[in-house]
Amino acid sequence: MHKLTDYLLAIRTTGSPPAPEGVKTVVLEPAAGDDVIASTLAALRASGLTAADFRSRAIFLAPDGPAGLVAYAALCGFSGRRVDAYADGAVLEFSRLDHDGAAFPDAGPPPEFLLWAQVGGPAADGIPTVHLGSGGPDPLSPEAATVIRYAARLRLVPPDSARDALVMFLLVAALRRRADDRFPFLSTGTEPVPLVKNAPHQGIDLERLRQAAARHRQEQRIARRGAEIVPPIPVSPHNARLAEADRVDVRVVLRRLGSGAGADDGLWHCPRPGPHGRRDEHPSMKMYGDNRTRCHRCDAEKIGPLRLAVDVLGVTPDEAATFILDSDRVVDLRAV
Repeated sequence: MHKLTDYLLAIRTTGSPPAPEGVKTVVLEPAAGDDVIASTLAALRASGLTAADFRSRAIFLAPDGPAGLVAYAALCGFSGRRVDAYADGAVLEFSRLDHDGAAFPDAGPPPEFLLWAQVGGPAADGIPTVHLGSGGPDPLSPEAATVIRYAARLRLVPPDSARDALVMFLLVAALRRRADDRFPFLSTGTEPVPLVKNAPHQGIDLERLRQAAARHRQEQRIARRGAEIVPPIPVSPHNARLAEADRVDVRVVLRRLGSGAGADDGLWHCPRPGPHGRRDEHPSMKMYGDNRTRCHRCDAEKIGPLRLAVDVLGVTPDEAATFILDSDRVVDLRAV
């Protein structure tokens, strides 16, 4: 379990607790106004966050209650992954969760097209309303999973606890994920009755926010490709060592992490057993020609040997480089 001081970057929003001393802090604070999505995107752009910031350990400092879900959804969309959070005095390691909720059984597709549904809160007028369980091995029934998974539009009414609201949001997002994420609407508590077909005034469209945040990341990448060429800065010995570790054949690193190739389809077993049933019995890691790999369950994008070792061992990039380059340190690092 990580401590708050283990993180290198903390993202705050309105009402967030302060970051520990020595941890870099970025503020994502939307201006007050009726258009929550536009103000959140403006705050994301003004924050100066880049995709590179999420290569290090980053954590979202959640304010009390469910108000931080909007900023958190924007961060997930921008980073392309689940971001760890600090809520109600606890560090929540969401970045190691599986994005895909396909393992949750449902009762099968509904007999008729389900345009709207709601999860949480009091029963909504005219639409199915389901609830998550109170913990244990089965947090929701197959019937509730069907409603959450197949509703074209789902409104989420979160609990009052910041921690419980984040957990509920990520479970719902995992259940609704198909080829890509499908975030729900977030209830503001002022939705009109009866429910109308169109989305306006039916909550905050977190999926539209996610897509816009992802586009902002892509715009940053395009802007970097067209940037002015400047004289190169000499690489420090520290960064040269990290680069050397990242050039090691990723297949060699996978073997040292306890993985192996599948029988005949060119895929490898993922060395992160947590998100996989039966230790990834059916290989899920694909190899790419640029010495990178990607597990379709664990990774939002292709990763290299250094990032792989960081994720699997739960160590820093420096420690991962030592693991890759210095074979006599393997046992010590696995004990971290």
